[in-house]
Amino acid sequence: MTSAEEPLSRSDDSILGELSWNESAWVGTVELGAHRVRLVIDLDEENPVRAQQAESIEYAKALLAKVLKNEASLRLQCAQEIAEAAGSQASEEDRHRYLAEVPSAAASMAPQVLCIEFPEGGHLGYRDASEKFYGNSIVVIRFDSKGQYEEAEVELPDHE
Repeated sequence: MTSAEEPLSRSDDSILGELSWNESAWVGTVELGAHRVRLVIDLDEENPVRAQQAESIEYAKALLAKVLKNEASLRLQCAQEIAEAAGSQASEEDRHRYLAEVPSAAASMAPQVLCIEFPEGGHLGYRDASEKFYGNSIVVIRFDSKGQYEEAEVELPDHE
């Protein structure tokens, strides 16, 4: 028999689905638009108590709703930021082309993972399927606890 204080090893939530506990995070999958992506709810704590685990799930459900509502604008803001950065070192002609390609680049980002960092927001990882600015890279969009855009970074692929 398990104690009410013992950490959970799994959870079956009506919104987040099946979650498994993995050292300091819940891991599962969730629908993000038309894509099924990996979900990580990171508590960043090695030995949380059951109450913290439950609280992190409730936090994740609330934040997921905000992220889903803002997801298209998060991608658009990210693509705009990338275009401006790429254009800062480009010719005037390329700069205009990058800015014109923002909507299509944002639309073609393919989501891979949603990480919710309890209780501070999180990030979305996308594959840059457009390859318009940085080739076949991973784009990470960071958002705050309200699901609002904070910043983006591009992880370039390793070329061996």
